Formats: sequence, structure tokens, C-alpha cells
Amino acid sequence: MQFRVPLKYSDLTLGNLITIHTEEDRFKRVAACANISLEQLKKQPLKVVEQADEHLKKIAEMESGKHLPIVNIDGVHYGFIPDWNEFTLGEWIDLEECTNDLWSNALKMTSILYRPVKRQQGEAYTIHPYTAKEDPEVFRNLSAELFGGMMLFFSNSRRKLLHTLKSSLVEVAQAQMNSLNDGAGTQPSTPSQMRTSSKWTKLVNSLSRSYSRILRSSKTLNTN
Repeated sequence: MQFRVPLKYSDLTLGNLITIHTEEDRFKRVAACANISLEQLKKQPLKVVEQADEHLKKIAEMESGKHLPIVNIDGVHYGFIPDWNEFTLGEWIDLEECTNDLWSNALKMTSILYRPVKRQQGEAYTIHPYTAKEDPEVFRNLSAELFGGMMLFFSNSRRKLLHTLKSSLVEVAQAQMNSLNDGAGTQPSTPSQMRTSSKWTKLVNSLSRSYSRILRSSKTLNTN
């Protein structure tokens, strides 16, 4: 019996990438990427298995990216975040948590950024609201190139998201300024408003740091 592992980076799936970056046992790593059992792999020459492992680690470093706004998985269309102004605090909190351990959370991250398309007209589309109950496993067989493209596009879009969060902070500050003109003994700002402003400031600063972690983890991705 012979076994095969992905030949080049474009042949890798997201599941393959996760395995290569997280599985410490080289034999389990090869078996998973070859889609065979460990028992089947044990019947193969040791030298061949070792060469396969070195090959997998090598091609995993040869990153490339291809971004598609909409991907089709088993007949279901999933759309990338179409409007950063609609990006919710809940999405951001879960996404920020994913960046603490990118490869262990790569599927979860993808399920946040790609969600089922609700409506589509030409190139314009909307996606279903985030529920935190999306199934990350549907993206396990997503092309590694598409994941790379998603990461690149996401990192390049960080300015838009930062701008959105900063705009929200400005709105809070403006509300506080308006309260100064309410008159009749109205306090300049309530403790609640001050806490809200402080939280937004921390979120903006944390968001900037989390993006830096993503960029370091995903390295440099080249679009085709």
C-alpha cells in the first residue's frame, strides 16, 4: 500500500495546516495529512514517512493566498464580512480570543469571518447575524490558500474596523459633551458613561495588539 500527502501548498486544506502546526507527533501528523490510519502508516518504510513529514513542514512554509468574498462548501454559500460597520462587539470579542492561539482556533476564526449568505444580488450580499453557534468544522476542508487569502484580506481591513471602533468611542465622547449642555444641574458625565468610554479605549488598544498577533502568526501572504 502506498500513501500520498499533499504535493504543494495549494493542495493543503485548512485541516492539514492545523495538523502540521499543532500536532507534535510526526507520525500522527503524516497519517492525518495522508488521510490514513496510524496503523496503516506503521506498515510504511520509516525513511519514506520521515521524508513525507519534512515535505509537509516545507510546503506549509510556502504560503500563498487567494481571497474570495464568497465560498461554496457542500452547496452552501458563505460570505466574508461585507460591511465592517456591522461588525459587532460579540464578533470582535470572540475573534480577539481566537488570536491568542491562532492555529488551535483557526476553524473558529473562519466561522466568524465567513457566514452563510442571506441575500445576494450581483456582487452585493448580506450574511446571517453572528450567533456564536456556527459550526467551525464545515471549514476543515477549506483550501489553505483561501484561508491565507482570508487572513491577508482581514489584516488589510483592520484599519476599517479600527475606524469603526474609534467612531463608536467618538460617539460616546460626544454624548458626554452633549450632557454638559443639558443644564439644570446635570452632571457632565455619569460613572456609567465614564466606564463605557474607558472600555472602548481598552478595546481599541487591545484590537490593535490582537491584529499584530495575527500578522505575526500568519506571516506574509501573497495573493495570486
